[in-house]
Amino acid sequence: MKKYKPVIIIFAVLLAICCILAISSRSIIRGLRTDGKYGPDIFSFEKREVDTIANGEVAFIPVLFEQLSGPWELCNNDEKSIQIMCEDIHSQYPEATLQDVYKTCYQDYFGAEHLMSDTAAAQQYLQSEFEECRHTDMSLMPKREPTGFRHRFTRINLACVVDRELTEEQLLALFIDAASKDNAFGDAWAEEWQKIERIALRVCPDWANEPLQTELRLAAEGNHAVRHSEAFRKAYNPHYRIVRAE
Repeated sequence: MKKYKPVIIIFAVLLAICCILAISSRSIIRGLRTDGKYGPDIFSFEKREVDTIANGEVAFIPVLFEQLSGPWELCNNDEKSIQIMCEDIHSQYPEATLQDVYKTCYQDYFGAEHLMSDTAAAQQYLQSEFEECRHTDMSLMPKREPTGFRHRFTRINLACVVDRELTEEQLLALFIDAASKDNAFGDAWAEEWQKIERIALRVCPDWANEPLQTELRLAAEGNHAVRHSEAFRKAYNPHYRIVRAE
């Protein structure tokens, strides 16, 4: 210990000096710029050196703290939004499973689950679904519901067409607009799902299901979509199309 004591003392002194400089001069690194209070501009040609410590108006440490804390705050905000989303799903859809959390977050991240630019095929599929669900109870889900926790897209219940709030042509056009191009939020879906899964299980421990969790992780690694869970389909009769959020 005695061997390293002088080194420790020197380090402590240097650290104290750095702290004093940061507080008194507003910057740890002395910067010199030419011309003007903030450096040269298009009207300045004298090439005079200016001490940016004396003239700078922005303190170094607060700016540095803001730069370092920015990504953390963004991450923290995402986690809060994910928690709120999971609480809402658990409250509104008691029969939902982790699979249904995956589905809404996947839709939010990627948009429509299958790219589709063939209007005729999309219209035929929509009409067949109308025939299937027209006489069922479609009031078990909201007519409009945001996806995931970023709310980049909206689920439009087919009940909007049945109740004449939208025409079939309008809904089809909105769906094609959302499904005709790649709308992916990023290229790290598997990592995002790991974060969502962790928070979801904290919100609702009953969602824990190891075989399902493994299946969903594999799906996330391949950027694959999933269906609603059987329990969700039986309880809430989901029939909707994904459109861009307004």
